Amino acid sequence: MHLISRICRILPVGIALAMLSTSVPVLALGGEQKVEFDQFIKNIREEKRLDQIGYLIFAKITPSRTSEDRILAAAGSYFYASDEGYLAHVNYVRLDRMKKSGIETQIIDKKRLDDEQESWYIVWTENSAQEQKVKALFEPLYQNEHTMIIRIRPEDRERLIAARVRFSQIDESLLPTRVPAMPKPCEFRTVDPAIASLLEFVKADEMKADVQTLQDLKSRAVGQPGNVTAVKWLVEQYGKIPNLTVTTPTFQSGANNLQNVLAEQKGTVDPKTIIVVCGHFDSTVSSGNMSYAPGADDNGTGAIGVLTIARALAGKKLPYTVLYAEMNAEEIGLYGSKAVAKTLAGTAGVTIKAVFNMDMLADKDDNEVAVIGNTRSNWLIDAFKDAALAYTGLKSNTLYDSKIWYSDHSSFWNIGASAICTIEGYPDMTPYYHTTNDLVVNIAPSMMQKIVRGNLATLLIMNPLPAKIAAKER
Repeated sequence: MHLISRICRILPVGIALAMLSTSVPVLALGGEQKVEFDQFIKNIREEKRLDQIGYLIFAKITPSRTSEDRILAAAGSYFYASDEGYLAHVNYVRLDRMKKSGIETQIIDKKRLDDEQESWYIVWTENSAQEQKVKALFEPLYQNEHTMIIRIRPEDRERLIAARVRFSQIDESLLPTRVPAMPKPCEFRTVDPAIASLLEFVKADEMKADVQTLQDLKSRAVGQPGNVTAVKWLVEQYGKIPNLTVTTPTFQSGANNLQNVLAEQKGTVDPKTIIVVCGHFDSTVSSGNMSYAPGADDNGTGAIGVLTIARALAGKKLPYTVLYAEMNAEEIGLYGSKAVAKTLAGTAGVTIKAVFNMDMLADKDDNEVAVIGNTRSNWLIDAFKDAALAYTGLKSNTLYDSKIWYSDHSSFWNIGASAICTIEGYPDMTPYYHTTNDLVVNIAPSMMQKIVRGNLATLLIMNPLPAKIAAKER
């Protein structure tokens, strides 16, 4: 019998590894057998060392649903998709798996998985001036159009914040490798009177009053008292809605322990299939003085949109679970939504059917909303477009573009979920964006009403009311 085969039968790998740390001879070997055993131990050492390295890689594969399935099966997640391929973070085993599956890979950078002295960040620059500002501070490892990847130390983060660009820290944890099932696209035929009736619960004046409540906190920026107060207020509001399980899971953002507000309406038929309705409640201003960041449009409107949909569906028995997610820390790097997406991706048996992200809903009422989605979300864009037009008369500017990543929807793209972002306009948004003039007096509640009703109608088409289920069964 081959020597290594005999050793592997006699000694488990764990004992072999223990042999590495002792100076006492375990086996008296010589000649060819000793050479073979030394190589065996060297291979174990090498595999152990390699598996402690994290690789930032570019997978050169044309984006499509099939390509995304291959990436998720090999890497578990990705964090950016361009027209040329995907960026992902993997260890040695996953990198080797990608290569063996025929995916052409390029290593952009690497470092130890336990190295917290430096981190990778994905950065979005609006214009050439911002691009040059970032390049003057950091050397990009990768760049595609508005997006670049940089590697920085913790103390450099303040310089990145001062550059007034959008950014997000790349999560280096390794999620389970899997291929999420592709949801069956919902078919819209005619207006359902039951859905139309429920939409009447979404009222512009009531939502405006709630946005004012958030604005009155003066600032919901991370680190400000208003951020903590907003969590408490949202918990109180969701606590008034029957049949919801309300939690405030904590997550880490730098030195901050922060909380999202989650409210779960459990499905009655298939509770492990989940539809996420989300919007962030934190605010910011470009001036850097976070003591006054009213954030009425960005994103008081989205946060209240989520709450309003939960109220409209209060007590309703729906086949699939709805998770109402009020996200924190979107403005400083999508931390809240990343925490939620990571938890869902790591929960066995859970299927994410769709994600509706609402971010800035009320700049002006021009009767057209921008709807952003990636390759896996094209069907959901189309579903929203048809439903919103039929139920509210709202038109959609559809953006099938994986490169628009800088809101909470992208955290769900990264784990293979279908997710869309509805936003008042893109690229043209409110002129009060990230300023102290982002006030209720400057928003159009009628526009907010249409967008929220459009999201609710689409949700109910794919998560039908009991009466509709009964009608199908008859």
